Amino acid sequence: MQLRGITIDFDDRKTCGLLPDLCLEWDEKSEELEDNQSLIDYWENNMEKVLSKTDKIVSGNIGSKAVVYSANEEAISIIRDTFKDLDLASIEYEDIAKCERCLKYDYLDKNFISPFK
Repeated sequence: MQLRGITIDFDDRKTCGLLPDLCLEWDEKSEELEDNQSLIDYWENNMEKVLSKTDKIVSGNIGSKAVVYSANEEAISIIRDTFKDLDLASIEYEDIAKCERCLKYDYLDKNFISPFK
């Protein structure tokens, strides 16, 4: 099954090319991108918006990448509207299994699973 959504790679400087306003205060010579508080806040604030509207998502971290994906058309639309500065990408549902501490919607059981509860 294929999911659609957003990936932000906190280990790739190209991320600042996609979201330049979030990198204005970031010093690339002395700081890692994963320490960019503006980028972290952008991700966290948008994730709160998405989760306030739908739980039919898979979200978490795969290595240095923060991900939020869904197979549900309404949820994909919410992700697209919330992260409007970024283009949607595709990922296979099986690849999400590598996600660390994910919030996820189990499409096979139609159940929302949170490792934080």
